[in-house]
Amino acid sequence: MAQKKRVNPRKTAGRLVIDTFKSAKAFDEKSAQPAEICKDLPLSSTVIAYTITNMMEDDILIRTDDNRFYFSQENWTKFEKRFNRVYWILLGIPIALTILFLILDVFLR
Repeated sequence: MAQKKRVNPRKTAGRLVIDTFKSAKAFDEKSAQPAEICKDLPLSSTVIAYTITNMMEDDILIRTDDNRFYFSQENWTKFEKRFNRVYWILLGIPIALTILFLILDVFLR
């Protein structure tokens, strides 16, 4: 018996939009889909438009000449790597500074 996928309320708008284009198999210009495939998502049309626009800026969603969109897995992977790198840097700086200050505190006593 096939199970229906449940929508996770914690999914971000970006993940919901990406999953919609993935499930529509919109991976190239030939299989591109109109933005209206996102109309049934539990998001406002403003949030969907904002999300698609942001993804277009990073070439995650690519717009065709006839105003349809497709998902680029390659560009999504690049974006994830860049995002993770920044995340770890932002996480690492406070940890490194804390260790540095603890070391200085021990040696300057």
